[in-house]
Amino acid sequence: MSRRLALATALAALLGCATGGKLVRTAEAVQGDLEKARKGGALRCAPRELALAEANLDFGRVEIDAGNASRAGAHLRQAEQSVKKALELSRACGPAQVTIREPKAPAAPAVVIIDKVDTDRDGVADLDDRCPEVPGLPALGGCPDGDGDGLLDAEDACPAQPGPREAQGCPVAKDSDGDLLQDDIDRCPLDPEDGDGFQDEDGCPDPDNDGDGIVDKIDACPATPGPIESRGCPVLDRDKDGVLDDADRCPDEVGVAPDGCPKKYSLVEVKKDRISIKQQVHFASAKWKVLPTSFPLLDQVAQVLRDYPGMRVSVEGHTDTVGAEGLNVKLSQARAEAVRDYLVKKGADPARLEAIGFGPARPIASNKTAPGRAKNRRTEFRIISME
Repeated sequence: MSRRLALATALAALLGCATGGKLVRTAEAVQGDLEKARKGGALRCAPRELALAEANLDFGRVEIDAGNASRAGAHLRQAEQSVKKALELSRACGPAQVTIREPKAPAAPAVVIIDKVDTDRDGVADLDDRCPEVPGLPALGGCPDGDGDGLLDAEDACPAQPGPREAQGCPVAKDSDGDLLQDDIDRCPLDPEDGDGFQDEDGCPDPDNDGDGIVDKIDACPATPGPIESRGCPVLDRDKDGVLDDADRCPDEVGVAPDGCPKKYSLVEVKKDRISIKQQVHFASAKWKVLPTSFPLLDQVAQVLRDYPGMRVSVEGHTDTVGAEGLNVKLSQARAEAVRDYLVKKGADPARLEAIGFGPARPIASNKTAPGRAKNRRTEFRIISME
């Protein structure tokens, strides 16, 4: 059995060597044709075919070295087809040959090679001619300039009429104010455009681009309106507490006039998105009556609403999952309304308060433990807006 395997291995090696030798000879033939194609002008006349032939030849050699005869053969066949096409195309546009016969001497005809072709006969060889099929001027790379203004017709907005480059090759009939806009399209022909990037196309100067009454020369923010007190720049209110940043000592904290800093409360804290309470609001068990122990807390919430008259708040009630969900939703709604009513009695504006009951839908802790359920039974005061 091992003897048969050895014979088979030897036979495969002989066949591989034979195939490999044939592929190498094919690659050498393709290499020779490539050199002929390059000399014949294929780089200019058939660059794609030349590149495909070179690439497939390289791939074929790599596969030969790797012993992949099938893949090598496929690449070499592609290379042969491409180099054949490159040779055909290069014959059609290669350097012209002119044979001059001397009448007296029977010697072999002399061969004169014309290196440069000038298809459009404008004195600029095609290799250097940007417009090889259209007669043009040498100074413009062989491209035409119909009106003689020094601009290529392809770049000239008025190719039949000479004009300056600043006017895109079109004649400038009259420009009284010298802003490069002709009087017939200049809305202010006697006042030059200021060229500051703002409505420059109308030809009129714009001394106050943002229209805030402060001329651009002294406006620190010429594109954004603002009062003269801030040199024409807009005055911001980052924390939306109604006290503008230029007068707000705490511009990133919600505060009250006159300094914009937050007031200090013992049981609550005003944040950007909510009135944070440091105690729970307590109700009678399974009912919505607010217990007296929570009155001091709610009194401070009411004080916040009076201190911030532009604040709109959503009073939101939440429960745990004990009991039916529908009953819990109703209970949370009733408790939120009871808190809202208490705040209104303490002077809060009812138009700036709303009450919503979410039941058990928004837990903040696990309902599987008693401490978690206690946290979920809560009342929150979310700030809707600060006007």
